[in-house]
Amino acid sequence: MREEFVAQYPQFAGRVFPFEPKRPQAQFAYFLFLHNVRHFLRILNKSRTPFAFTLYPGFQMNDETSDTLLRKVCASPNLKKIITTQKLSHEYVLDFIEPEKVEFIYGGVFPSSKLVAATPPRKYFQRDKATFDICFVAFKYMPKGIDKGYDVFVSVARALSRLYDDMQFHVVGRFDSSDIDVSDFKDRIHFYGMRQTDFFPQFHANMDLILSPNVPFVCRPGAFDGFPTGACIEAALCGVPVFCTDILRQNIVFKDGEEIVIIPRDTDEICELINHYYRNYDRLLQVGRRGQQAFERELGLDAQLPKRFRIMDKYLS
Repeated sequence: MREEFVAQYPQFAGRVFPFEPKRPQAQFAYFLFLHNVRHFLRILNKSRTPFAFTLYPGFQMNDETSDTLLRKVCASPNLKKIITTQKLSHEYVLDFIEPEKVEFIYGGVFPSSKLVAATPPRKYFQRDKATFDICFVAFKYMPKGIDKGYDVFVSVARALSRLYDDMQFHVVGRFDSSDIDVSDFKDRIHFYGMRQTDFFPQFHANMDLILSPNVPFVCRPGAFDGFPTGACIEAALCGVPVFCTDILRQNIVFKDGEEIVIIPRDTDEICELINHYYRNYDRLLQVGRRGQQAFERELGLDAQLPKRFRIMDKYLS
């Protein structure tokens, strides 16, 4: 892993070292995700290394095992700060630790500069291309991708393919035609498998919208996605209009119908919304442009990193 990192960032070659479990020579440790802290908690406590971590969604609310781990981490005398990124997880963690140790920073850190800099000119329906393209991007955690809404996406794609000859559907992630039968419109749906970040600027330049009908608490009890999902954030940063669910009402910054389109999980209602923007394409383009600006404003590196740096600086100074 070090070699891979140094190959991309050679300027840091002299500052990146393999982890030494016997006694970490560090003033401060920072982690992403609760389960990553678990692997190092004993070493952190033994070496008395102060640490902080970001509680991204991925832990499970009201789950005994997850709660026990969270309680154990919060009890560490070396824990200095928990960063929460969603309203729901912020309110939840306050039952485990004193409020002054929790910092709410909405969103997450995404490679916005890499995406924006590499994004080619967008191709627009009926001007640069003859097709209206809808994509679904997600990692598959369970059969049929129900938690990510893949079943709903296929249902919507099937319905729209019967209404419009010029719509095409694109799936990125570990999905294929064996997950859910798509034989009745197999020439209209395209599978790309797993892809890395550098694939998406060119891919998203051809997309008219991304559809994310995800649902909480079905993959595992208490498990939920952040809002919007990472895939939606990356798409929006590339200028793609985001159509997504918000069942847990976690949206606190984006204007529905202007910067994002909040959808239900009902096939007919989603089709009705897409039909509206298909027939009012200029409005769809406005959502994409305003959304791109809003996502960069709220979730770009310039918005996200300084807030985290201030926390680290406090304990490194």
